[in-house]
Amino acid sequence: MTQTVYSEENMRVLLCYVIIPLIIILIIFFIGTKIYEHYNKKKDLNRTNFVINYWSNVMGIIFTSILLSVSIGFSLAFTENVRALDAIDENIFFYYFFMVFPLFPLFFLIFYIAKFIINIKRKEKLEQQESEGE
Repeated sequence: MTQTVYSEENMRVLLCYVIIPLIIILIIFFIGTKIYEHYNKKKDLNRTNFVINYWSNVMGIIFTSILLSVSIGFSLAFTENVRALDAIDENIFFYYFFMVFPLFPLFFLIFYIAKFIINIKRKEKLEQQESEGE
């Protein structure tokens, strides 16, 4: 059996190594897409939209995967501690809530994967239309 320790130090580690880098990457990505959109707005709008959607979906898949893994870890640790303390009856709402909590990031991960696949199929249709138009 593993022992989980909830402490301020563990929270700082989670902030420093997961949450803050994700926020910094999101900000850099947002600025990068706005710059790309500004410079390529007048060229090929369909290609510009495809590239922005492609990279947005990739970032969404990466972020939701990371958040899913963190939520699974937290959920397992919490339910294990409640079970070890034999405090399920007093914390029944939290116990079951954290058992199903990882489903939320999982739904978002499925959503981003579906959007990614739809975007790839859209690009294939655009390439077919361009080749037929020539």
